Amino acid sequence: MNSKPEISVEPSIKPMEEKISKSAGLAGLKPQPEAVGDVNQSIGALIDKVSATSIAEIEKLVSDLQTVRNYLKAEGDRIQQEMARYAHLTDTASASVKIIAESLGQWRKGPTMMTENMGLEARHRNSHAPLSP
Repeated sequence: MNSKPEISVEPSIKPMEEKISKSAGLAGLKPQPEAVGDVNQSIGALIDKVSATSIAEIEKLVSDLQTVRNYLKAEGDRIQQEMARYAHLTDTASASVKIIAESLGQWRKGPTMMTENMGLEARHRNSHAPLSP
């Protein structure tokens, strides 16, 4: 039968790792707990600085949005008051126009009635006038 022999990779990797570590001068170097703590503190300080700037910007934006909200609310209230005034003014103007139209209607009737009455009186006088010789 044609069977291939198995090759084991594990035993040959470990001596290579040791050779690389020794040749690079990394043999015996292990992370020091003090160095890890310093890095953690540095990263923590950096994150605090970055987040402080971001938080300050967000707070400024929130403040600006509240200012704009207050302005828009005040403008909305002002517009509602203006609309109420306009509605009142429109009602007053309509009532005034109605009064003026009624007054003009009475004035039109007045002179017409007067001329009709004058015509009737004149005819009446002529009908009752004495006959002249």
